[in-house]
Amino acid sequence: MNLNYKYRIYPTKKQKNLLDQQFFVSNQAWNYSLNIKIKNIHSRNGFTHINLLNDYTKTKLKVRNIKANTVIVQQSIRNLESTFQQFFKSKKENGEKGFPKFKSSSDLQQSFTFVGKGSELTEKYFKIFRTKIKVKIPKNSDNSLRLLPHKPGKIVVKRESDGCYYVIFSVKVDKEILKKTGKTCGIDLNIKNIALASSTGKTYLKTIKKLSKYSKKYQKIQKTLSRRYEHAKKTKTRVSKNTKKLQKKQNKIHKKVRNVKEDFFHKVSSDIVKNFDHIIVEKLEVKNMKENAPSKRLRRDIAEVSWSSLIEKLKYKSERYGRVFEEINPAYTSQRCNSCGYISRKNRTSQSIFCCKKCGYRDNADCNAAKNILEYEKWFLVQKTRYDTRHTESSITF
Repeated sequence: MNLNYKYRIYPTKKQKNLLDQQFFVSNQAWNYSLNIKIKNIHSRNGFTHINLLNDYTKTKLKVRNIKANTVIVQQSIRNLESTFQQFFKSKKENGEKGFPKFKSSSDLQQSFTFVGKGSELTEKYFKIFRTKIKVKIPKNSDNSLRLLPHKPGKIVVKRESDGCYYVIFSVKVDKEILKKTGKTCGIDLNIKNIALASSTGKTYLKTIKKLSKYSKKYQKIQKTLSRRYEHAKKTKTRVSKNTKKLQKKQNKIHKKVRNVKEDFFHKVSSDIVKNFDHIIVEKLEVKNMKENAPSKRLRRDIAEVSWSSLIEKLKYKSERYGRVFEEINPAYTSQRCNSCGYISRKNRTSQSIFCCKKCGYRDNADCNAAKNILEYEKWFLVQKTRYDTRHTESSITF
């Protein structure tokens, strides 16, 4: 399986100009090939990497007098083709993947892909285009440097929204099969916490970190930026340098929040994968949940909690360590009594309290849902049979 290793790099002013030039080349190659692709969609004419690469180097690069790496141009065209394939596949499956868009070199977020020889990573520097760029290598838990285990296949050089530069290596690694624990867990995801029910009979409730101090700053800057952008749009003028600085400040806050959440989810997912052989999670339709949410606050909370990030980490870590990962239909998991099996909306008296109207069983609502997820295979067939019977009876006409 492929794993990504991400390192922060510290280029000098001259090296930044070199990287920015390659960002521009990658964007232009993408836009040039996208323009041709849009023209050929209706006529159904295909194009190859070689033809586009030759056209692009002859027309764009020579006219602008830019020294560009042809590998970067080729990878940009390949990335566009794979994006189109994902788009058409998603369209068939009614997915959320949008049509590819043109790229702007004025945006803060930029990247280019590099493959093959000509790059090197050591403890002190990252070498590319015959220039050595200072790099920071993070440490493992045993204080050893987290260097690459093998030669990388694909390299992505990236400038993120806060202006910092990073290099990402895609490396093929072998699976590490952990010792079997013989335990299974069911996980219920909530806005405030993560509930876990173990096959040993124990339940755990992990509170998701609150980031209200960052959200207040973020909202304050967001209001100022929205006013300034609206004024610039009405007057048809460019935004000022102070507005760009404020945008960068907002991006830094956004990145800080994301890093805190990612760190929390990495720790939680690693702990779960190491302790359980079989992991069962409810399959959440986040897009539908946001659309059907009764208030703006709830929609914002659903978007901020980032359930998909935790699920992705559980998926790839389960695959890497030889665990079984399963997603189930979440229907009735929060309404069903784990003690007697009675299902009713009235069982959940509040967000955190569950009280069965039939047998009087009381528990934390999230813990009860986690137990139902854990025992899903035992009761979902019975529930489905009952539903099908009721549905058949109600559809009979006389």
